[in-house]
Amino acid sequence: MVGSTRTYFYMVVFAIAVSVAVADNIKINDAPEEVNLDTFQEEMEDLEEQFRHRTKVHHFARHGLCNHMPGKLKFYKALQNHFHRISDHMKIVFIMDICSRKDKMLNHWVKEIFDRDGDGYISHFEKELYDHD
Repeated sequence: MVGSTRTYFYMVVFAIAVSVAVADNIKINDAPEEVNLDTFQEEMEDLEEQFRHRTKVHHFARHGLCNHMPGKLKFYKALQNHFHRISDHMKIVFIMDICSRKDKMLNHWVKEIFDRDGDGYISHFEKELYDHD
């Protein structure tokens, strides 16, 4: 009984929708005229570039990691996956040494550990990757 009532209800709703569409001379299969998707996609990419919050590896290494203790702790957590069978003391000494020198080696390590997509920038997701370990 309930199934047939529900089916009847849907048939009535469909009939009303079709009659309204026919009355207003709306063709159901009408598609809009050609839409230039290339210009739309270019505009979206421009907006994405303007509002994407990305930080260069060089800047993130010096100011996001090595400039303060929470950053060094994040670097330490990230190194847990790369250094095996090395004491915690050696890891800490490595971080303190590489952060004090601030040279290309620091950029290399930060890019290898944090830059997952390899674009030379650290996104918000990549920054937060090791915060919850």
